[in-house]
Amino acid sequence: MLVPSVFRRTCGVVGDAPAHPMLFYPAHGISETWQEQEADNGTALALLLGDGRARVLTSLSEPLSTSETAQACELAVSTASHHLKVLHQAGLIDSRRAAQMVLHGRTPLGDALVVAPTGRRAGT
Repeated sequence: MLVPSVFRRTCGVVGDAPAHPMLFYPAHGISETWQEQEADNGTALALLLGDGRARVLTSLSEPLSTSETAQACELAVSTASHHLKVLHQAGLIDSRRAAQMVLHGRTPLGDALVVAPTGRRAGT
């Protein structure tokens, strides 16, 4: 089943039983809108998660290794590793082994936090 997604910038596959095999792909024409919201949402995300974790979560628009994440966020590898561990425990990122490295990418929940709408009513 082909499924367009406004939350993914890359393709993804779900094939685990009992679900039907699905191929998620980025929806055309909407990604620029979500990227603009991502930039507007940075301050709120930093207030929620802290600056370091917000930078790590935001940097994972595509899967990165721990050292690539550290370099992208200008952090020590040990600091990036700690942030990745906490974000993984919170369900905001997934980590998977690829050959001799571990790649980290955002989960749908992590994507939703990064691209959350900025125009919320007070009290929600």
